[in-house]
Amino acid sequence: MPIDTSRSGRVFVITLNRPEAMNAIDPVMFEQLGAAWDEFERDDDLHVAIVTGAGDKAFCAGRDLVKSVEDSANDWSTSRDRQSGAIRLTPEGIWKPVIAAINGHCLAAGLALALGCDLRIATPNATFGTMAAKRGIVAGGGQTQRLARYIPFGKAMEMILFGDRIDAEEAYRIGLVNTVVPREKLIDTAMEWAERLCANGPLAIRAMKRAAYEGGFGMHFRDGMRLEAQLYSEIMQTEDAAEGARAFAEKRPPQFKGR
Repeated sequence: MPIDTSRSGRVFVITLNRPEAMNAIDPVMFEQLGAAWDEFERDDDLHVAIVTGAGDKAFCAGRDLVKSVEDSANDWSTSRDRQSGAIRLTPEGIWKPVIAAINGHCLAAGLALALGCDLRIATPNATFGTMAAKRGIVAGGGQTQRLARYIPFGKAMEMILFGDRIDAEEAYRIGLVNTVVPREKLIDTAMEWAERLCANGPLAIRAMKRAAYEGGFGMHFRDGMRLEAQLYSEIMQTEDAAEGARAFAEKRPPQFKGR
């Protein structure tokens, strides 16, 4: 299977499993990845997702260009356009937190996937690049928009216009990844982060993620402040908010129920 999924408590792990092709995305992987995001979003028992790649060379090298050149029917990027984004490449619109555990080359559509996650952990051998300019195409899947917002604009334009790769050290320096860890510690670190997220109030986390993305990227400052105030008021009415205050007063860990 080009996509493997597993569960560990409230954590959902998605593994791109085509290491022989640098985990490049072919049509079957694309469809299965979309199904995995749908499963994660629908299941209330799942609070955090981790996406990673099989093997130690690549997180994802992008769209499978070899298959696309051999047969245009294998170019899932055009079918995605025709379907108006009905199948997800990224966890767009999912308010549960998602961690990218980047175990090597993270290029083109692979970069789009990683940028669509909320937190990014990389190994020292990871490289990052849009590659689109070198292929005569536009960097899609949100690459131009997210790079321009996530990192200094000049560095974003370097990555977009030259299509060159940057290494993990540079990605960390400019804020593209949150941390760099040894390969053998990658999944353990991602799981540790996921468990820390699971210990926090799930409704609060989802509301704050929504406020950050919708307010920070899509709204005027005052509108974003109004959205934050609205979400604050809504969450304050939940059982989780009351439990958080009680747990603090009683000096014990909170037991959030997601309601």
